[in-house]
Amino acid sequence: MSSFEDPIHTDEAPLLRSTANTADISRSRPQGSRIAEWYESRSRDMLALTTVLLLLGIGLGMWVYGTLPTSDRDEHPHEYALSTDRIRDHLAQFLDIANKHNSSRSVTNGHAASAEYVVSQLKAHGDCDIYKQSFVSPVWTVHKAPRLSVKAPVQIDYLHETDFQVMRYGGQGATIEGARVAIVGDGCVVDRVGDVDGKIAVARPSTSCSLFEAAFMLEQKGASAVVFVRSARFKAPSAARVRFADWKEGDPLMTIPVLSVTHSVGQLLQTAPASKLRIDIETSTSIDVVKTFNVLCVGRSGDAHSTVVVGSHLDSVAAGPGINDNGSGSASTLEIQLTLARIKFRPHNRLVFAWWGAEEDGLLGSRHFARELAHGWKNRWAGDVGVRWEDIALDLNFDMLASPNYIALVHNGTDAPANARAGSRRIQRVFEDYFVRHDYPYEITDMLAGSDFVPFVQNGVPAGGVLTGAGELKSIAERSSHGGLANAALDTCYHRDCDTLLNINMVALDRMSKAAMYAVSTLANVHGLRDYLGRTSFTH
Repeated sequence: MSSFEDPIHTDEAPLLRSTANTADISRSRPQGSRIAEWYESRSRDMLALTTVLLLLGIGLGMWVYGTLPTSDRDEHPHEYALSTDRIRDHLAQFLDIANKHNSSRSVTNGHAASAEYVVSQLKAHGDCDIYKQSFVSPVWTVHKAPRLSVKAPVQIDYLHETDFQVMRYGGQGATIEGARVAIVGDGCVVDRVGDVDGKIAVARPSTSCSLFEAAFMLEQKGASAVVFVRSARFKAPSAARVRFADWKEGDPLMTIPVLSVTHSVGQLLQTAPASKLRIDIETSTSIDVVKTFNVLCVGRSGDAHSTVVVGSHLDSVAAGPGINDNGSGSASTLEIQLTLARIKFRPHNRLVFAWWGAEEDGLLGSRHFARELAHGWKNRWAGDVGVRWEDIALDLNFDMLASPNYIALVHNGTDAPANARAGSRRIQRVFEDYFVRHDYPYEITDMLAGSDFVPFVQNGVPAGGVLTGAGELKSIAERSSHGGLANAALDTCYHRDCDTLLNINMVALDRMSKAAMYAVSTLANVHGLRDYLGRTSFTH
């Protein structure tokens, strides 16, 4: 071997001799060779120093990253266990169900099949006791466009949805020709109604009673139809419900047509000579009272006296499949339950998951749940559902989590009634914590009406939730913060037949479903939950 080989296999004497002769060998080399050796040595030193600095940098970076609020797989592992792809698979199933049921998952179309799918998933992969809570819902259907015409003193054919609108739950279909008009002073005061028998009653909405109460009284007095005149500040006619908001089996419904007209149309009807004015009305509508149900998944572990209800409505409108509204919420709620079962999550506080029916018909499923449990009202199917109202500590509501032009919205707990306000504000802060930790933009939105949190806060139970918006327009300022398109609806397919999988924003679905999972898993593990919420007793 050469003199530059490592003498690892020689005995000690040759090794000593090799070391002693190093200087002689070095002096015998050319100067260029010694420079090359020096450069190689310095290069090895620099490489070693660079490696050490790199390792230190990586270690420091890992430590810093571990302290950032968004790096929380260990602190908040449940968020990361939730699969958005699995949620999308549920949405695909919902769409398939809608396609087999008139492109809808409404109460009279694909809702029951959607509920059976949820139940089958819970039985196969969930961890809970399953209950169905049955009730009836009035279903309003428009079969064809209505017609409103003034026959005398001049002939005017009014435009549907521009000049007039049949109000929802505004009676069964009817054809009325050449009817006389009765101008009503105040539809809420019997003595001021006047003679409306056989006539079309024209009235302004009153602050002293609801639209339904006024219309129903006019029907009871013999009116053949009711026309409500809108205030001048509204440019379009109203499609509001003419029905008790908290309708239940046995409550009355309108049978005569109820229309809304614009202020300008109302001016003509109210100022034309009553003796000469004649009106034609034709409507093709129906109200059918049908049986439907809620699905409840009652957890088997955790403190039952501090129950957390996690709810989403499962039905869609009749006009579309409802994959965002509210397939996105109900599919997320389903996958959260299945994920917690898969990872063997054991909450300190019991979890009850709920898929409400007939939300699109006026929150009737959640209202029935509250009426039966909080007030003891019973129908013919009443039975044990595994939950007592006094055990419910809070409600989380998830309705529309994947709007295509979305804004991440958190419900404002301050809007809750006084006996549910402190807890609702606490729930709001839990959701805000999620968005702050991840540095996601979000906004606070009202919690006044429009979804299934209503019967809970109305009965003293704190509530909260997240959503991504419906038909409201995104402002330029909101576009700057949240991206997307300004002056466009957050969901252009809201309550339309285009609310399909193509209407789902997957980024929104990922963020909002994980926000839901964070709130569920966090609140399920709070010890002393009622104290945490700032309330120790219920008030109905």
